[in-house]
Amino acid sequence: MNDFINVRDWPLVGLHMPERVPDEQADTLMAQLEALYARAEPHVLLMDGAQQPRQSARFMTAYIRWSRENFDLQQRYCLGAVRIVEDEALRRETARKANAWNASGQAPYPYRIVATRDEARAQAHAWIAEPPARTVPTAPAQAR
Repeated sequence: MNDFINVRDWPLVGLHMPERVPDEQADTLMAQLEALYARAEPHVLLMDGAQQPRQSARFMTAYIRWSRENFDLQQRYCLGAVRIVEDEALRRETARKANAWNASGQAPYPYRIVATRDEARAQAHAWIAEPPARTVPTAPAQAR
């Protein structure tokens, strides 16, 4: 089984979203996310797995709430996120959504979609070498 949060290649952080998060595991996964940001150090997320876990209402409620409440923290420490999507058609669709999110002003960090782990690592190293320009924090309207 893949770890939800993997910091073995720090500052490259693996985030593997499971297909389903049973209610009894929701708190454990959220604690891993909170521990990541408690490090208070710049990092890049390398994401794979499900876009959103299915039949995981408790986890998704907690994850969305945490994301809104910690927008500034994410903006401060996450240099960007790269999602690995191997399937070409799904990658195009996911990239379209990512580009819209990036353009919306609601994203706390840049979000890119790539085909391979090597591409993800290359993008991560580029962001580490030259961190993306930051704008004034603009928390999502729901979080204000």
